[in-house]
Amino acid sequence: MTSRFFENPYEDYDESKHGTLETDIFNRNTAIQLVQSYVDKILIGTKKSQYKLRDDLYVGEAGIAFMFWKLSRSDDFRHLYPCLEHASFYIQRAKEISQAKRDPSSDTARIAFLCGNSGITAISAAILNDIGKANEASCDIASFLTGHTICISSYDADEVLVGRAGYLSGAYWLNQVLQSKPIKNNIIEDVCNKLIQRGREYSRSKRSPLPLMYEYHDSDYLGAAHGLCSVLHMLLESPWFVETQGTFNNISATKLHDIQNSIEYLLTMQDEDGNFPTRLLNSNKKLIHWCHGCAGVIYVLAKAYLLFKDDKYLRGCRKCTEAIWRQGLLRKGPGICHGVAGNGYAFLLMYRLTQEKKYLYRAAKFMEFLTTDQFVEEARSPDRPFSLYEGFAGTVCFLVDIMNPRSAYFPFMDVFDVKFNST
Repeated sequence: MTSRFFENPYEDYDESKHGTLETDIFNRNTAIQLVQSYVDKILIGTKKSQYKLRDDLYVGEAGIAFMFWKLSRSDDFRHLYPCLEHASFYIQRAKEISQAKRDPSSDTARIAFLCGNSGITAISAAILNDIGKANEASCDIASFLTGHTICISSYDADEVLVGRAGYLSGAYWLNQVLQSKPIKNNIIEDVCNKLIQRGREYSRSKRSPLPLMYEYHDSDYLGAAHGLCSVLHMLLESPWFVETQGTFNNISATKLHDIQNSIEYLLTMQDEDGNFPTRLLNSNKKLIHWCHGCAGVIYVLAKAYLLFKDDKYLRGCRKCTEAIWRQGLLRKGPGICHGVAGNGYAFLLMYRLTQEKKYLYRAAKFMEFLTTDQFVEEARSPDRPFSLYEGFAGTVCFLVDIMNPRSAYFPFMDVFDVKFNST
């Protein structure tokens, strides 16, 4: 027994034992029962007087609103709850909490997607759009776009939680879920250009071995929540990487060189077990989380594989999933940031990428582990047990996606869909 993860009790996938049909590999009833259990806990727990209110996507009301919005789009679950009604309630509560803050219009609030107002307005726009309030949705999109001018200023954060990469993830998501694709290419490219500039400047100042490098709280993190890999991933999602006759015509050779060489250097840091250190320099610490480690790095490697068609990136993805299979049943809880569901999402990604049934099987076993007495009795309770990234709301998203694995994606990190306009 280790302090960070439970020993994996399951044998690996064997076609002769576990079948080849999706319906053979995982139990849909288990997913449905878990979703009902977790949603009921959220609805009850967030009404208690001791519940600590917070506004954001990461651990606040906006994240719960996102979960209900996702349920509303699921054929399997939309009939179980008044999903958009609940989504509207939680996003309105998020807005009220945000407005009550001392300075909700600060630069950080306007840019931050997971931990600020741009995330709240983006989720609100999607909910309002789905309930037929297009004019109000447009107001939220306009509010989201106020972050653009801050992104291209001297604002001092680049990663996903409160920085430019997070703002881009919100822009891509809005374009993915709204038919109008409201965030124009020039807005996205402005932010990407600023990211390139800042990455080059920081790399030169620190004599980094990568062409592009970034810092968060004075640390050179690599992981998805705080560090390099999500910045590179969001650059890869940009209109720069539209293919025309097999080439990328919208990106300069120097930018392409810097992005691709940074990803290649990151890949060299993968160890024999498949994991990555938490920081670029002077770090032996290795975690198998989405926020730090291979369960987050896998997304930039998968996107690189889809774009550059180089098998070394796919091999890197496979090594990530081997580490997750061995040590990914985390004791920290069920969530997607540093929990069992977040690690299970990596298997759903690989199932979409390869169509290999073993990855769907592994995701199903991570779901099954959530039902075991060992997990229920021994896993730690997150600080925010109902939230999107730490708690049940994110786990519900994972369960919704396992029911439809061919369209599954970790929230705001889909590597497959087009997320920008053609102009």
